[in-house]
Amino acid sequence: MLYVSLEKCHPGFSNCTFEVRKDYNSYFITLSEVAVNIQKLNFWFPLRNNITCIPSQFYKNTTGDQTTPVKPETFCGKNSTYDADACRNKTPDIFILKIAAEGPISCLKCDNPVKKPDINLCVPSGQLESSSGVISADLASEAMKNLSSLTELMGNASTAAISMGKVKGFLSRLHKEDPKDIYFGFSPDKDMSIVEDKYALKKYFNRSVRVSKEAYDMALNKSGTFVGVLVFPSMSQDEKKSVVLNGEVVGIEIGAHIANLTDTIDIEYRNVDKVGFNVFCNSWNGKGKLPNWTTDGCQTLESNNRITCQCTHLSFFAILMSPPPQNISASDMASLTYISYIGCGLSMFFLGMALFMQFVISKTKSSQATKILVNLFLAMLFLNLTFLANEAIAAMGSYVACVIIAAVMHYSMLSTFTWFLIEAVHLFLQLKKLNANIKHYMLKVYVVGWVLPALVVIVLLGLQKYTLMSIKTDDGKSVKMCWITDIYIHYGVNIGYYAWVFVWTLTIFIIVVRQILFLRKAKVGKGQNDPASKNTLTILGLLFLLGLTWGFAFFSYGPMVIPSYYIFSILNSFQGFFLFLYYYNTNKIVGDDRNSVLTKQSTSTSNFYDVTPVHKK
Repeated sequence: MLYVSLEKCHPGFSNCTFEVRKDYNSYFITLSEVAVNIQKLNFWFPLRNNITCIPSQFYKNTTGDQTTPVKPETFCGKNSTYDADACRNKTPDIFILKIAAEGPISCLKCDNPVKKPDINLCVPSGQLESSSGVISADLASEAMKNLSSLTELMGNASTAAISMGKVKGFLSRLHKEDPKDIYFGFSPDKDMSIVEDKYALKKYFNRSVRVSKEAYDMALNKSGTFVGVLVFPSMSQDEKKSVVLNGEVVGIEIGAHIANLTDTIDIEYRNVDKVGFNVFCNSWNGKGKLPNWTTDGCQTLESNNRITCQCTHLSFFAILMSPPPQNISASDMASLTYISYIGCGLSMFFLGMALFMQFVISKTKSSQATKILVNLFLAMLFLNLTFLANEAIAAMGSYVACVIIAAVMHYSMLSTFTWFLIEAVHLFLQLKKLNANIKHYMLKVYVVGWVLPALVVIVLLGLQKYTLMSIKTDDGKSVKMCWITDIYIHYGVNIGYYAWVFVWTLTIFIIVVRQILFLRKAKVGKGQNDPASKNTLTILGLLFLLGLTWGFAFFSYGPMVIPSYYIFSILNSFQGFFLFLYYYNTNKIVGDDRNSVLTKQSTSTSNFYDVTPVHKK
């Protein structure tokens, strides 16, 4: 049984009417929006479980039932779900309230959240499309700029669908009295609709654009009157022949210059099959004959075959797909991960031992060479530490934490490269006896070693180049880490800088090895002889000291990629150990021997590096 009360319903008021349909122990009540919000309808349903017994007001020896009324305005509203089947042949202002004996109370709305355009505008495409079907990028840019002129063709309509040859789009006026997020849904044939319900957006559309309320407000403040979205299939490629997801570019125009948004413009693709490709959200400012894609101002989010581009500005947007990288097997990935973690742990242990000896045990004043070596140890220690923490922080899902760990790791890596270079240059100056006349020598060394890498990282932070990236394996899984996804930054900054360092360090390594062999030959001529193991240890120490083993990781190519990764990972495991031995051997001689090896050939060739006289404290 169902009881109804209408607090504000007057006889003859048409909106007081409602329909009730009973299905087993459930009631379906159809009522208008006015009845929900104005007429104060209350429903009592005694079969529900919220019943308590109370004494009768008339008969003290009997009891009656008390149940809480169901108020439609509590359940029916903008957040109600649309159901096309239940709302067939019903007007948009209708709600359907379901009250059952058990389970939650629900309310459906008949206002379809998918809003079709008021009118359709068919615009001549002109020369927009070439005979081969490719859309000219510069003419596409002109089409976006001319969207404002189409608002004059809309008359009193608020929304319009745009058809321009193969190009489809949507145009909507901005209303000052109701600024809000605007959602555009793309159907498979690229027709668009404004969607007012996120559930419907995900249910009926696999591509969507969200223009944030912040962008809406910013446009109104700059006299913007419309928001337009165009989808360009088969736009002309950039000079790099980049591959674009679905072959389509999305252009968004709002009638004003919009940038530096905190609440981003979101372009979302669902049910994406990347087939092993890496994807990156890119934008183009519309200038030039061909697109010049950049990741600046756009963040790429991936989750469950869904790609979301979050961008802080308006322009042309596309998701670029990089060519399939050389597949790395899941077993290789697991092996390399274990080797890297073990290697980093060992290196950190020996680097920590060397730093402990330097700062706690050592009783001698450090020479310039020792100070440089200790700074290299610090840079490498931070690099290994941030590498070990990177994957765990990436798994946390915090964008800010991911950016921080990526920036710190990149800074540590650039600092490590720089201290490799400083080691090489210092060694060269020692061999030529040139550094004694350089004023404030160590101060300049510290600035180069620590400040210059920081400037590079600060610039990349400003350009938002640090983000979450995935390394794919052949079993479809991926390993996430926080790093640089822009391949051009990687080649230009990381590989380019290390290549320059590598040339210098390799050249000086050859010079020093030649000097070692020369000194050994001179000793043999005098009847003296150093064990071959000592010379080998010296050369290996130099190899690690100057960072030459990093070349295996950076210059790997073709079929040697995976083997070079193994070689680098294994050598990296011994890097801290050999540098510790080198430090221990050099520091011991420095504490005992006051003479330069370059001036006295009787000194062991393994101690040639530190030629600066030192004195006990």
